[in-house]
Amino acid sequence: MKKVIGIVSEGPTDYMVLKEVIDHITGIENEYRRLQPEPDMAGRFGNGWKGVWKWCESTSEILDQFFYKIIPQIDLLVIQMDADVSRKEKEVHCQCKSELCELSGRVHPLTCKKKADNRCNVKIPCEEHSQNAEGYEKHLETLIRKWLGDHQSREDILITIPCDSTDAWIVAAYQEQKYTEMINNPWENVIARKKEYHGIRVPGSKKRTSVYSQFLPKVCHEWNLIAEQCYSARSFERKIKKAFE
Repeated sequence: MKKVIGIVSEGPTDYMVLKEVIDHITGIENEYRRLQPEPDMAGRFGNGWKGVWKWCESTSEILDQFFYKIIPQIDLLVIQMDADVSRKEKEVHCQCKSELCELSGRVHPLTCKKKADNRCNVKIPCEEHSQNAEGYEKHLETLIRKWLGDHQSREDILITIPCDSTDAWIVAAYQEQKYTEMINNPWENVIARKKEYHGIRVPGSKKRTSVYSQFLPKVCHEWNLIAEQCYSARSFERKIKKAFE
């Protein structure tokens, strides 16, 4: 049975990928609600991983409304954050035990002046988290569920952490690399490195939804290959199948 699925993602291209992949995995044309970022990309929380963080914290107290009061009610909430956030962003590590500073617990990581002034003493990679897809997923999923407050244990909230990003799934579809999830920034370093990628013109490093949409049929057609190469894809598929049982 098809579901109404709300998606919280870093950006519009992530939303596009998640929609297509979910429908492919389930074999159902589901109904979707883009919750974050908002269509104009200039909503309350902005875009990117910080927008996802802000949405989770700000929405946690009213999350029940999305499931029970807003029409149409959503059946499943999918939250996406790319694994590169764990790999390179100090803010998601500043409350780790090995990196505690005098401001930990007193200042919100996203508003810390030490980070803004380049005085942050957090060192990454963090010794508490494995530097691989599984380690990044565990780290960020734990954080996201913490941001959701009382809703963190809900089974109708699914969290996916593509590694290094959803762009890696595109690379895996074209069999470019054996260790696809180890590529840092696959969009700039692989897909947009030249003017064309497998016959699809890529004008510059900026992601355009019109260009991205051309890769999605290949991603769905080669999904089994992607899942073989990418732990994050296998994990996402497993979570989706469980949610549709």
